[in-house]
Amino acid sequence: GIDFKPVKVKAWQDEVEYYDVVDKKTGKLLGGLYMDKFPREGKYGHAAVWGVYGGSTLTNRLPVSALVTNFNRKGLNSDELETFVHEFGHALHGILSNTRYTSQSGTSVERDFVEAPSQMYEEWARRKETLSKVADYCDPACPRVDDELIARLKAVHNYGRGLRYARQTLYAQYDMSLHTADALKVKPLENWKKMEAATALGYVPTTEFPGQFGHLMGGYQAGYYGYMWSEVLALDMLSAYGDNLNNPQVGQRYRQTILSQGSQKPAAELVKDFL
Repeated sequence: GIDFKPVKVKAWQDEVEYYDVVDKKTGKLLGGLYMDKFPREGKYGHAAVWGVYGGSTLTNRLPVSALVTNFNRKGLNSDELETFVHEFGHALHGILSNTRYTSQSGTSVERDFVEAPSQMYEEWARRKETLSKVADYCDPACPRVDDELIARLKAVHNYGRGLRYARQTLYAQYDMSLHTADALKVKPLENWKKMEAATALGYVPTTEFPGQFGHLMGGYQAGYYGYMWSEVLALDMLSAYGDNLNNPQVGQRYRQTILSQGSQKPAAELVKDFL
């Protein structure tokens, strides 16, 4: 396992926390993590993880990541907890990287795999064996983690799931339509209107969704379907844990075969090695 040890360092804002990440067994320093948890004026408004340094065993450079969120100071709801463990998964992917070259470190994997580790960790926000551990650190006290609460979380998670997948499929199809040989023959907005109109909910007049679809210019162009494909891989990897997400043997194997490898091997091989 690993420990997160708070260290006082100079950061970009007084509330930013920094942790040394240390291997429990060997005491070896593995990397570092900045955490910028709360909103403030002028700050990035969503949740994300950025690599500050990529690791390299060749130069003995340790990886450092920054986890940035905008959470309520009074505590997290279930959606925010899921967001936190998702982003924390990205952070672990960077910090536990053990690659020869920085260019292969952490989340520098294929776009249709990069979300898989984080999507798998989302399950930690919905399962009794993990949520019961979180309850020990709540102030004020968390709701009681019992079977009723877990059933409610599962129901909320599954609510509207078909609509969500239909929407994600539409986004992926539109993304691909912009990157085909015939893409220039149709105006992008007209193409979107036609595609959305073909759905059950139809096109909403005067809306221009493509204008705010940041993924089209943010590294996911011609690859937005990677979100759905990586979710398939996440569920495959999750199956290795069975009914115990706290299994230390599986967790260690996951760390060694997935998180530490970066892109030293194709993602398909990494998943095969883990499973």
